[in-house]
Amino acid sequence: MSDKTIKLALVSALEDISKEDFEKFCHQLLDRREAPRVKRNRVENKSRLQIADVLVSHFTEEGALGVTVDLLKAIGCSNEAETLVTEAGGGN
Repeated sequence: MSDKTIKLALVSALEDISKEDFEKFCHQLLDRREAPRVKRNRVENKSRLQIADVLVSHFTEEGALGVTVDLLKAIGCSNEAETLVTEAGGGN
C-alpha cells in the first residue's frame, strides 16, 4: 500500500499521461452521462492539479478514484489506471 492520498495519486496519474491523452480525459469527463455531471467551465483550460481538485470536490475522494480509473480506461490508458489503483491503495 502506498503512502499517497487518493488526491496525490490522481495528480500523479494525470501527470503520467500525455497532453493529448489529458485532453481526451477532460473531454470524457465532460461527456459523462452519470450524475453528478461536471460543468465545462470547471474543466476547460485547467491544469492537471486543478482537474484533480475538481474530481475530488465533485465526486469525493473515493468517487473520484472510480471515475478517474473508468475514464483512463476509456481513453486507452489502462496501465495508468492500474497504477492509480495501486498507488491509491485499492489493489483490486
